[in-house]
Amino acid sequence: MSKSGNKDVAGVELKKLRNKKLTSTEFMQVWFHYDKDKSGYLEYVEFSQFMKDLFLKKDCTDITPEQVEKYTAEVIHLMDTYDENRDGRFEMNELAKALKIEENYLNKIINKKSIKDKHIQSILTHYNSNVNDTIEGPELHAFVGDIARYLGLKLSLGVIEAGVTQVKDTVGTDTMDKAAIKSILLDGTIQKLKETFKG
Repeated sequence: MSKSGNKDVAGVELKKLRNKKLTSTEFMQVWFHYDKDKSGYLEYVEFSQFMKDLFLKKDCTDITPEQVEKYTAEVIHLMDTYDENRDGRFEMNELAKALKIEENYLNKIINKKSIKDKHIQSILTHYNSNVNDTIEGPELHAFVGDIARYLGLKLSLGVIEAGVTQVKDTVGTDTMDKAAIKSILLDGTIQKLKETFKG
């Protein structure tokens, strides 16, 4: 629990979700925390828990009617605004819009004529939330998700899992260091990923 009374989820302070844009790694950490059944959707129960954690204190004994009203209004607003296909659940792409992920970090780098070591280091620093010099788990999902976004695709668990599998096949591991990042960002590999995402 942080000093402000807002709960931390997978290392992300929930107050931050309301006040500023999330990095794609923070978004993936939040996604995997709430998509308990790995269905690729936040169903009503999962989304409700997310909203309670976001807007209400953990100890709900002192919730005022005004807080409940604000929480309910926000749930309705988010569903009306971002549940694009009106199916009563949030897809990854819909929640990403609702939480406002930062601008795609890879856009600044993939478009460069040559990707230098300093660019690879900046990618590693950006995605590596636990500072262990590798990209793995939700960090890898965030990295692959940003490649998908770079290619103009909607975020979805299926697209990202396909991309992660292709990355593993390409570099031989699901833990990426600087050399692995560099090999993934080669133009030919990006094109292979594009085919994987479409397939």
